[in-house]
Amino acid sequence: MMRKQFLLILGVAVCLAGCNTEKRNPLGEGFVGRDPGDTVALPAVPLTSARSFHSLIFPTVMGEQEELLVGQMNGFLLRSLLRFNVPDEFSGGVPPGLTIDSLRVNLGIRSARLVENASLIALRPDSPWKELQTYVDTLSLVETEVLATPIPDAVAQVFADRVRIDLPVSLLKDAIESSSLSMDILLQPDGEAPFLLDIFAREATDIRADATIPELEAVYRVGDVTERVAVQTDADTYWSARTNGGPPENLIILSEGLFYGSVMNFDLPNIPQGATINSAKLQLDIDLDRSYFSSFPIEIYGLQIAEGDTAFTRFNAEFPIEPTKATYPINQTLIQAWASGARENHGLALSPLNFTSSTGLPALLNSPPLIRWLVLKDVRLNLIYSLSPEL
Repeated sequence: MMRKQFLLILGVAVCLAGCNTEKRNPLGEGFVGRDPGDTVALPAVPLTSARSFHSLIFPTVMGEQEELLVGQMNGFLLRSLLRFNVPDEFSGGVPPGLTIDSLRVNLGIRSARLVENASLIALRPDSPWKELQTYVDTLSLVETEVLATPIPDAVAQVFADRVRIDLPVSLLKDAIESSSLSMDILLQPDGEAPFLLDIFAREATDIRADATIPELEAVYRVGDVTERVAVQTDADTYWSARTNGGPPENLIILSEGLFYGSVMNFDLPNIPQGATINSAKLQLDIDLDRSYFSSFPIEIYGLQIAEGDTAFTRFNAEFPIEPTKATYPINQTLIQAWASGARENHGLALSPLNFTSSTGLPALLNSPPLIRWLVLKDVRLNLIYSLSPEL
Protein backbone atom coordinates (compact mmCIF):
# COMPACT_ATOMS: atom_id res chain seq x y z
CA MET A 1 0.00 0.00 0.00
CA MET A 2 2.75 2.43 0.94
CA ARG A 3 4.57 1.56 -2.29
CA LYS A 4 1.48 2.47 -4.36
CA GLN A 5 1.16 5.83 -2.55
CA PHE A 6 4.82 6.62 -3.22
CA LEU A 7 4.46 5.83 -6.95
CA LEU A 8 1.36 8.04 -7.15
CA ILE A 9 3.12 10.98 -5.56
CA LEU A 10 6.12 10.52 -7.88
CA GLY A 11 3.82 10.46 -10.92
CA VAL A 12 2.15 13.71 -9.88
CA ALA A 13 5.57 15.36 -9.40
CA VAL A 14 6.76 14.26 -12.83
CA CYS A 15 3.58 15.60 -14.41
CA LEU A 16 3.94 18.97 -12.70
CA ALA A 17 7.55 19.18 -13.81
CA GLY A 18 7.02 18.20 -17.41
CA CYS A 19 3.45 18.94 -18.41
CA ASN A 20 2.74 22.16 -20.36
CA THR A 21 6.38 23.34 -20.08
CA GLU A 22 7.25 23.48 -23.79
CA LYS A 23 9.96 26.13 -24.34
CA ARG A 24 8.33 29.29 -25.70
CA ASN A 25 9.84 31.56 -28.37
CA PRO A 26 10.55 34.89 -26.64
CA LEU A 27 9.72 36.68 -29.93
CA GLY A 28 6.21 35.20 -29.93
CA GLU A 29 4.52 32.31 -31.68
CA GLY A 30 5.28 32.00 -35.38
CA PHE A 31 8.46 34.13 -35.21
CA VAL A 32 11.96 32.79 -35.88
CA GLY A 33 14.88 33.85 -33.62
CA ARG A 34 17.67 35.90 -35.33
CA ASP A 35 21.41 35.37 -35.29
CA PRO A 36 23.00 38.30 -33.41
CA GLY A 37 25.61 38.65 -36.15
CA ASP A 38 29.42 39.00 -35.93
CA THR A 39 31.39 41.82 -34.37
CA VAL A 40 34.91 42.29 -35.72
CA ALA A 41 37.74 44.32 -34.21
CA LEU A 42 40.21 45.11 -36.98
CA PRO A 43 43.95 45.31 -36.44
CA ALA A 44 45.11 48.91 -36.00
CA VAL A 45 45.06 50.74 -39.34
CA PRO A 46 48.34 52.67 -39.84
CA LEU A 47 48.78 55.99 -41.60
CA THR A 48 49.53 55.87 -45.28
CA SER A 49 50.50 59.55 -45.43
CA ALA A 50 50.22 62.78 -43.45
CA ARG A 51 50.91 66.46 -44.01
CA SER A 52 50.66 69.66 -42.04
CA PHE A 53 48.80 72.70 -43.30
CA HIS A 54 49.24 76.32 -42.30
CA SER A 55 46.13 78.46 -41.93
CA LEU A 56 47.29 81.80 -40.54
CA ILE A 57 49.30 83.63 -37.92
CA PHE A 58 47.28 85.43 -35.31
CA PRO A 59 48.45 88.43 -33.23
CA THR A 60 48.99 86.94 -29.77
CA VAL A 61 50.17 88.99 -26.78
CA MET A 62 52.23 86.95 -24.30
CA GLY A 63 53.43 89.69 -21.93
CA GLU A 64 51.10 88.66 -19.10
CA GLN A 65 51.89 84.95 -19.11
CA GLU A 66 53.80 83.28 -16.30
CA GLU A 67 56.40 81.84 -18.68
CA LEU A 68 59.03 83.01 -21.12
CA LEU A 69 59.95 80.65 -23.96
CA VAL A 70 63.31 80.53 -25.70
CA GLY A 71 64.25 77.88 -28.21
CA GLN A 72 63.65 76.45 -31.65
CA MET A 73 61.99 73.29 -32.90
CA ASN A 74 59.57 72.09 -35.56
CA GLY A 75 60.25 75.19 -37.66
CA PHE A 76 59.34 77.57 -34.81
CA LEU A 77 61.70 80.16 -33.31
CA LEU A 78 60.93 81.48 -29.83
CA ARG A 79 62.61 84.59 -28.40
CA SER A 80 62.18 86.53 -25.17
CA LEU A 81 62.60 90.18 -24.23
CA LEU A 82 63.48 91.37 -20.73
CA ARG A 83 63.71 94.87 -19.29
CA PHE A 84 65.54 95.67 -16.05
CA ASN A 85 65.45 99.07 -14.38
CA VAL A 86 68.76 100.60 -13.28
CA PRO A 87 69.05 99.86 -9.53
CA ASP A 88 67.99 102.74 -7.26
CA GLU A 89 71.49 102.79 -5.79
CA PHE A 90 72.70 104.35 -9.06
CA SER A 91 69.76 106.65 -9.76
CA GLY A 92 71.84 109.69 -8.88
CA GLY A 93 74.59 108.91 -11.37
CA VAL A 94 77.97 107.25 -11.02
CA PRO A 95 79.14 107.33 -7.38
CA PRO A 96 82.74 108.53 -6.94
CA GLY A 97 85.10 105.57 -6.83
CA LEU A 98 82.55 103.13 -8.28
CA THR A 99 83.94 99.81 -9.53
CA ILE A 100 81.50 97.27 -10.97
CA ASP A 101 82.98 93.81 -10.51
CA SER A 102 80.29 91.70 -12.19
CA LEU A 103 76.94 91.94 -13.90
CA ARG A 104 74.68 89.00 -14.65
CA VAL A 105 71.11 87.94 -15.35
CA ASN A 106 69.70 84.97 -13.43
CA LEU A 107 66.73 83.05 -14.83
CA GLY A 108 64.88 80.05 -13.41
CA ILE A 109 63.89 77.16 -15.68
CA ARG A 110 60.39 75.82 -15.10
CA SER A 111 60.67 73.00 -17.64
CA ALA A 112 62.75 72.17 -20.70
CA ARG A 113 62.86 70.06 -23.84
CA LEU A 114 66.21 68.77 -25.13
CA VAL A 115 68.03 71.00 -22.65
CA GLU A 116 71.32 69.31 -23.53
CA ASN A 117 71.13 71.12 -26.90
CA ALA A 118 70.44 74.54 -25.41
CA SER A 119 72.74 77.36 -26.45
CA LEU A 120 71.75 81.03 -26.05
CA ILE A 121 72.90 84.44 -27.21
CA ALA A 122 72.10 87.77 -25.55
CA LEU A 123 71.38 90.82 -27.72
CA ARG A 124 70.25 94.42 -27.31
CA PRO A 125 67.04 95.24 -29.21
CA ASP A 126 67.56 98.05 -31.71
CA SER A 127 64.10 99.59 -31.26
CA PRO A 128 61.69 100.23 -28.36
CA TRP A 129 59.26 97.51 -27.34
CA LYS A 130 56.31 97.08 -25.00
CA GLU A 131 55.34 94.17 -22.83
CA LEU A 132 51.78 94.11 -24.18
CA GLN A 133 52.44 94.15 -27.88
CA THR A 134 52.17 91.62 -30.66
CA TYR A 135 54.91 90.65 -33.05
CA VAL A 136 52.58 90.06 -36.00
CA ASP A 137 51.55 92.64 -38.60
CA THR A 138 47.83 92.99 -37.91
CA LEU A 139 47.06 93.79 -41.56
CA SER A 140 49.07 91.15 -43.38
CA LEU A 141 49.10 88.63 -40.48
CA VAL A 142 52.79 87.96 -41.04
CA GLU A 143 55.45 87.98 -38.35
CA THR A 144 57.27 91.27 -37.82
CA GLU A 145 61.04 91.21 -37.60
CA VAL A 146 62.75 92.34 -34.40
CA LEU A 147 66.23 93.68 -35.04
CA ALA A 148 68.86 93.37 -32.33
CA THR A 149 72.62 93.63 -31.89
CA PRO A 150 74.69 90.99 -30.06
CA ILE A 151 76.09 92.18 -26.72
CA PRO A 152 79.89 91.89 -26.89
CA ASP A 153 81.42 89.47 -24.38
CA ALA A 154 78.03 88.33 -23.06
CA VAL A 155 78.16 84.64 -22.06
CA ALA A 156 75.00 82.57 -21.47
CA GLN A 157 75.22 79.28 -19.58
CA VAL A 158 72.30 76.85 -19.35
CA PHE A 159 72.02 74.49 -16.38
CA ALA A 160 69.34 71.96 -15.52
CA ASP A 161 67.27 74.42 -13.47
CA ARG A 162 68.60 77.86 -14.33
CA VAL A 163 70.20 80.15 -16.91
CA ARG A 164 73.07 82.49 -16.06
CA ILE A 165 74.01 85.28 -18.43
CA ASP A 166 77.26 87.08 -17.62
CA LEU A 167 77.18 90.57 -19.10
CA PRO A 168 79.94 93.13 -19.64
CA VAL A 169 79.93 95.58 -16.70
CA SER A 170 80.09 98.43 -19.22
CA LEU A 171 76.42 97.75 -19.99
CA LEU A 172 75.36 98.99 -16.55
CA LYS A 173 77.97 101.71 -16.35
CA ASP A 174 76.90 103.15 -19.71
CA ALA A 175 73.26 103.09 -18.59
CA ILE A 176 74.14 104.97 -15.40
CA GLU A 177 76.27 107.57 -17.19
CA SER A 178 73.61 108.19 -19.84
CA SER A 179 70.88 108.53 -17.17
CA SER A 180 69.02 105.66 -18.83
CA LEU A 181 66.24 104.26 -16.69
CA SER A 182 66.53 100.67 -17.93
CA MET A 183 68.46 98.00 -19.81
CA ASP A 184 66.84 95.74 -22.40
CA ILE A 185 67.97 92.25 -23.37
CA LEU A 186 66.75 89.95 -26.12
CA LEU A 187 67.45 86.26 -25.58
CA GLN A 188 67.40 83.83 -28.49
CA PRO A 189 68.88 80.47 -29.57
CA ASP A 190 72.45 80.34 -30.79
CA GLY A 191 72.96 77.69 -33.46
CA GLU A 192 70.46 75.36 -35.09
CA ALA A 193 70.01 72.50 -32.59
CA PRO A 194 66.41 71.98 -31.40
CA PHE A 195 65.56 72.75 -27.77
CA LEU A 196 63.05 74.66 -25.67
CA LEU A 197 63.44 76.45 -22.34
CA ASP A 198 60.33 77.37 -20.33
CA ILE A 199 61.59 80.15 -18.03
CA PHE A 200 59.74 81.75 -15.12
CA ALA A 201 58.41 85.18 -16.07
CA ARG A 202 57.80 87.96 -13.57
CA GLU A 203 54.13 86.88 -13.31
CA ALA A 204 55.12 83.36 -12.23
CA THR A 205 54.68 84.09 -8.52
CA ASP A 206 50.94 84.30 -9.21
CA ILE A 207 50.92 80.53 -9.55
CA ARG A 208 54.04 79.50 -7.62
CA ALA A 209 55.32 81.43 -4.61
CA ASP A 210 58.90 80.11 -4.86
CA ALA A 211 59.31 80.84 -8.58
CA THR A 212 62.69 82.29 -9.54
CA ILE A 213 61.79 85.62 -11.13
CA PRO A 214 64.22 87.02 -13.75
CA GLU A 215 66.84 89.06 -11.93
CA LEU A 216 69.67 91.42 -12.80
CA GLU A 217 72.49 91.12 -10.25
CA ALA A 218 75.43 93.50 -9.90
CA VAL A 219 78.40 93.27 -7.54
CA TYR A 220 80.19 96.59 -7.09
CA ARG A 221 82.56 98.50 -4.83
CA VAL A 222 82.65 102.07 -3.69
CA GLY A 223 86.03 102.46 -2.05
CA ASP A 224 86.73 99.35 -0.01
CA VAL A 225 83.09 98.38 0.55
CA THR A 226 81.71 95.57 -1.64
CA GLU A 227 77.96 95.55 -2.25
CA ARG A 228 75.51 93.35 -4.11
CA VAL A 229 72.34 94.72 -5.62
CA ALA A 230 69.61 92.84 -7.54
CA VAL A 231 66.49 93.99 -9.34
CA GLN A 232 63.73 91.88 -10.82
CA THR A 233 62.54 92.34 -14.36
CA ASP A 234 60.22 95.28 -14.90
CA ALA A 235 58.77 93.90 -18.15
CA ASP A 236 59.11 90.66 -20.10
CA THR A 237 57.44 88.91 -23.00
CA TYR A 238 58.07 86.36 -25.74
CA TRP A 239 56.80 85.50 -29.19
CA SER A 240 56.94 82.80 -31.83
CA ALA A 241 57.93 83.07 -35.48
CA ARG A 242 58.61 80.65 -38.28
CA THR A 243 62.12 79.74 -39.27
CA ASN A 244 63.23 77.96 -42.46
CA GLY A 245 59.68 78.11 -43.80
CA GLY A 246 58.01 76.72 -40.69
CA PRO A 247 57.17 73.09 -39.86
CA PRO A 248 58.10 70.46 -42.47
CA GLU A 249 55.07 69.44 -44.52
CA ASN A 250 55.36 65.79 -43.47
CA LEU A 251 55.31 66.66 -39.75
CA ILE A 252 52.05 65.81 -37.95
CA ILE A 253 51.70 68.97 -35.86
CA LEU A 254 48.95 71.02 -34.24
CA SER A 255 49.76 74.52 -33.04
CA GLU A 256 48.19 77.77 -31.89
CA GLY A 257 49.55 81.28 -32.25
CA LEU A 258 51.10 80.06 -35.47
CA PHE A 259 48.08 78.04 -36.55
CA TYR A 260 48.80 74.63 -38.04
CA GLY A 261 46.70 71.53 -38.44
CA SER A 262 47.41 68.14 -40.00
CA VAL A 263 45.74 65.96 -42.61
CA MET A 264 46.03 62.19 -42.15
CA ASN A 265 45.24 59.50 -44.70
CA PHE A 266 44.31 55.89 -43.95
CA ASP A 267 43.66 53.07 -46.43
CA LEU A 268 40.77 51.12 -44.96
CA PRO A 269 41.06 47.32 -45.04
CA ASN A 270 38.38 45.30 -46.77
CA ILE A 271 35.18 45.88 -44.80
CA PRO A 272 32.19 43.81 -46.04
CA GLN A 273 29.41 45.68 -47.80
CA GLY A 274 26.60 46.41 -45.39
CA ALA A 275 28.78 46.31 -42.29
CA THR A 276 28.09 48.83 -39.55
CA ILE A 277 31.00 50.75 -38.00
CA ASN A 278 30.36 50.46 -34.26
CA SER A 279 33.46 52.21 -32.98
CA ALA A 280 36.25 54.36 -34.37
CA LYS A 281 39.16 55.59 -32.29
CA LEU A 282 42.37 57.45 -33.02
CA GLN A 283 45.44 56.16 -31.27
CA LEU A 284 47.92 59.01 -30.91
CA ASP A 285 51.49 58.84 -29.67
CA ILE A 286 52.77 62.28 -28.67
CA ASP A 287 56.40 63.23 -29.19
CA LEU A 288 56.80 64.96 -25.82
CA ASP A 289 60.35 66.11 -26.58
CA ARG A 290 59.00 68.18 -29.48
CA SER A 291 55.70 69.31 -27.93
CA TYR A 292 54.72 72.10 -25.57
CA PHE A 293 51.22 71.93 -24.06
CA SER A 294 49.30 70.76 -21.02
CA SER A 295 45.99 70.26 -22.80
CA PHE A 296 45.18 70.96 -26.44
CA PRO A 297 41.56 71.26 -27.64
CA ILE A 298 40.99 70.06 -31.20
CA GLU A 299 38.27 69.24 -33.71
CA ILE A 300 38.17 66.59 -36.45
CA TYR A 301 37.20 67.32 -40.04
CA GLY A 302 36.46 65.17 -43.05
CA LEU A 303 37.87 66.33 -46.39
CA GLN A 304 36.17 66.63 -49.74
CA ILE A 305 38.19 67.48 -52.84
CA ALA A 306 36.60 68.73 -56.03
CA GLU A 307 38.38 70.34 -58.96
CA GLY A 308 41.45 70.91 -56.85
CA ASP A 309 39.58 72.65 -54.01
CA THR A 310 39.46 71.13 -50.53
CA ALA A 311 36.46 71.59 -48.24
CA PHE A 312 36.49 70.77 -44.53
CA THR A 313 33.41 69.33 -42.80
CA ARG A 314 33.47 69.01 -39.03
CA PHE A 315 32.65 65.52 -37.76
CA ASN A 316 33.52 65.82 -34.06
CA ALA A 317 32.66 68.18 -31.27
CA GLU A 318 35.74 69.60 -29.59
CA PHE A 319 37.78 67.42 -27.27
CA PRO A 320 41.13 67.93 -25.55
CA ILE A 321 44.28 65.97 -26.28
CA GLU A 322 46.11 65.24 -23.03
CA PRO A 323 49.79 64.28 -22.59
CA THR A 324 48.87 61.15 -20.60
CA LYS A 325 46.07 59.87 -22.86
CA ALA A 326 46.60 57.93 -26.08
CA THR A 327 43.20 56.87 -27.48
CA TYR A 328 40.36 59.17 -28.55
CA PRO A 329 36.92 58.19 -29.90
CA ILE A 330 35.92 59.90 -33.11
CA ASN A 331 32.60 60.14 -34.91
CA GLN A 332 32.27 56.80 -36.70
CA THR A 333 29.85 58.20 -39.28
CA LEU A 334 32.82 59.53 -41.25
CA ILE A 335 34.40 56.06 -41.42
CA GLN A 336 30.96 54.56 -42.18
CA ALA A 337 30.66 56.91 -45.15
CA TRP A 338 34.10 55.84 -46.38
CA ALA A 339 33.30 52.14 -45.99
CA SER A 340 29.92 52.37 -47.72
CA GLY A 341 31.21 54.53 -50.57
CA ALA A 342 28.89 57.39 -49.66
CA ARG A 343 31.92 59.62 -49.24
CA GLU A 344 35.34 59.43 -50.90
CA ASN A 345 38.16 58.70 -48.50
CA HIS A 346 40.36 61.79 -48.69
CA GLY A 347 41.47 61.43 -45.08
CA LEU A 348 40.66 63.44 -42.01
CA ALA A 349 42.13 66.61 -40.54
CA LEU A 350 42.95 67.51 -36.96
CA SER A 351 42.76 71.24 -36.30
CA PRO A 352 43.08 73.53 -33.29
CA LEU A 353 39.77 74.38 -31.70
CA ASN A 354 39.61 77.95 -32.95
CA PHE A 355 38.56 77.04 -36.45
CA THR A 356 35.18 76.73 -38.12
CA SER A 357 34.36 74.65 -41.17
CA SER A 358 33.68 76.35 -44.48
CA THR A 359 34.90 76.01 -48.01
CA GLY A 360 38.64 76.12 -48.22
CA LEU A 361 40.77 76.12 -45.09
CA PRO A 362 39.09 76.50 -41.70
CA ALA A 363 38.82 80.10 -40.51
CA LEU A 364 39.81 81.50 -37.13
CA LEU A 365 37.01 82.18 -34.65
CA ASN A 366 38.78 83.88 -31.77
CA SER A 367 42.18 84.50 -30.28
CA PRO A 368 43.74 81.75 -28.16
CA PRO A 369 45.37 82.72 -24.87
CA LEU A 370 48.47 80.59 -25.39
CA ILE A 371 51.28 79.66 -27.72
CA ARG A 372 51.33 75.87 -27.70
CA TRP A 373 51.87 72.95 -30.03
CA LEU A 374 52.05 69.18 -30.13
CA VAL A 375 53.72 66.72 -32.48
CA LEU A 376 52.18 63.31 -33.15
CA LYS A 377 53.83 60.09 -34.25
CA ASP A 378 52.73 56.53 -35.00
CA VAL A 379 49.07 57.50 -35.48
CA ARG A 380 46.67 54.57 -35.91
CA LEU A 381 42.96 54.07 -36.48
CA ASN A 382 41.17 51.43 -34.38
CA LEU A 383 37.89 50.17 -35.87
CA ILE A 384 35.17 47.77 -34.75
CA TYR A 385 32.36 46.80 -37.13
CA SER A 386 29.44 44.40 -37.04
CA LEU A 387 27.77 42.37 -39.77
CA SER A 388 24.02 42.21 -40.25
CA PRO A 389 22.61 39.10 -38.55
CA GLU A 390 21.27 36.30 -40.69
CA LEU A 391 17.52 35.58 -40.67
